[in-house]
Amino acid sequence: MNNLIITQAQKEDLPAILDIQKKAFLEVARIFHLKTMPQIEQTLESIRDEFDKWIFLNASLINLQSAKELDSRFRGNDTLRMPGGNDTCAKIVGSVRAYCKDGTCYIHRLVVLPEYQNNGIGKALMSEVEKMFKDKVTRYELFTGSQDHRNLYLYKRLGYKTFKTEKHNKEISFVYMRKSV
Repeated sequence: MNNLIITQAQKEDLPAILDIQKKAFLEVARIFHLKTMPQIEQTLESIRDEFDKWIFLNASLINLQSAKELDSRFRGNDTLRMPGGNDTCAKIVGSVRAYCKDGTCYIHRLVVLPEYQNNGIGKALMSEVEKMFKDKVTRYELFTGSQDHRNLYLYKRLGYKTFKTEKHNKEISFVYMRKSV
């Protein structure tokens, strides 16, 4: 049995995060018959640049026995960090990134491996981002594709409301959503 933990990402996690991002957005591209997307084309170098400006969170599944051992070692810490990065007992299955500017938390690239989607991992990542920034911002903002009904459903369930729709190109429009603190 596995347990989900949310931790702040480390630089050594970036290759795994990028791999998850590409797999998640390949699924989106397949569903919407797109040949490629910027999220699929992102390089390790560019995600490293983002890492210096954004907060990255990971969702990891850990073996329950290992979770009990880690819990006893890290009891009382707000952020649980895996010793030495990714132990063999942990598998990163999702990620999200965010930054704060002028009282707004901008949430970007919520990704979960396709085989782990619809299990509450995205919701857990969103909850942790909101918790991290709640005392620093007055609202949260994000955007998603107008035809991505799963994401729209998730964000609406989490209390996000559409405030703008913008056409990106002939095939794609973005829905911008926000939530007040």
